[in-house]
Amino acid sequence: MKVTKAEVIWLVLTIVFYFLYNLPGVPAYYDQVGAMVHAIATVGPLWVIVFVGTKIVYKKYELRKEGGNQ
Repeated sequence: MKVTKAEVIWLVLTIVFYFLYNLPGVPAYYDQVGAMVHAIATVGPLWVIVFVGTKIVYKKYELRKEGGNQ
């Protein structure tokens, strides 16, 4: 199976935003505004990247139907 360019981009973006989300000490403890900015800047895009990438991959590789001989 060959990995497509879209899958590589999806994987790289997911890893980058996951790394940014898990930076130690960001945001600082008890910084409520920083926590909201951090969430909007990392968690939001991470969710969008995962769901859009999943849709793109499932469009290319259709799921097999359950049961029966195919």
